[in-house]
Order: sequence, then structure tokens, then C-alpha cells
Amino acid sequence: MFKTFMKAALRFKKDECGAAMVEYAVALLVVTGIGIGVMTTLGTTAGVKVQDACTGLNGGAACTAPVAPG
Repeated sequence: MFKTFMKAALRFKKDECGAAMVEYAVALLVVTGIGIGVMTTLGTTAGVKVQDACTGLNGGAACTAPVAPG
């Protein structure tokens, strides 16, 4: 049992597929983080623009979201 584990461990150490997989995972995390940051910024900016448009259309009065019944 131990010999089988050691053979597998040595084979994994020689094989570079594991390292490439880790590099792809790190790259995916970086791209995901950048995407979340961009979407958050765009969402905030869009929300401000919609609020400005609503206030302009409402004659300067503040806009409020409709309250759901119930």
C-alpha cells in the first residue's frame, strides 16, 4: 500500500500537469476578481445614472422604489 502511494507521489512530482492546473486556477481567480471589480463599478455607476435620470424626470423630487404589496 505504501509503495503504491510512493510511486503515485513520485509520478505526480515528475508530471507537470499539476503545476499547469494550479497556474490556470490562479489565472482564473485573477480574471474573476477583475471581472467582479469591473461589474461592481459599472453597476454603481449605472445606478447613479438611473437615479439622476429619475430625479430629472421627476421634476427634482427624489425617486423612491415602489413598495411591493403584502
